[in-house]
Amino acid sequence: MRQTVRTVSPMSNEGRNLYVVEHITDAVLKLMQTTHLNDISISQICDEAGVGRASFYRNFDSKEDVISKHLKSLLDNWWLNAIQQPDFNLVEAIFTHYWNNRDLCIRLYEQGLSHLNLQSIKEACGPKPEHENFVAYTTAYFSYGLYGWIEEWFNRGMQETPKEMAILWEKHNK
Repeated sequence: MRQTVRTVSPMSNEGRNLYVVEHITDAVLKLMQTTHLNDISISQICDEAGVGRASFYRNFDSKEDVISKHLKSLLDNWWLNAIQQPDFNLVEAIFTHYWNNRDLCIRLYEQGLSHLNLQSIKEACGPKPEHENFVAYTTAYFSYGLYGWIEEWFNRGMQETPKEMAILWEKHNK
């Protein structure tokens, strides 16, 4: 599936909403560099983002929702770029994605929020309600297993490169 780039006027409602979402997301990510997400208030986020509380709640259900939507956006953008690579290897590409976003992922892990990474992996490659049972079980096995590998990789300081992790994965799954 090919996605086309669409231009949004910054003066339109959609453009203003994108601006608000980006600024709230940037504010949360900036504040998380020095403060645990649980200790950041919605007011701090809105002050940092330069938006009102109503704007926050119009776009997000919670602070974790900001991170979840950001992780989904990162995965969506990654997928569009990854599948266009001539030497596409799904497992290596996934490890590369997390390698490229390691600061955020390790911060989530350190703050006890790695379940947000699991959620994003499950949404991307896990079971879907429309799947037949066998497919659902297989995709659940793959997504939870991959998450386990990624989380342990974070835990061990991401010593291996994504290519090395893909080789280990393939060796394990032979």
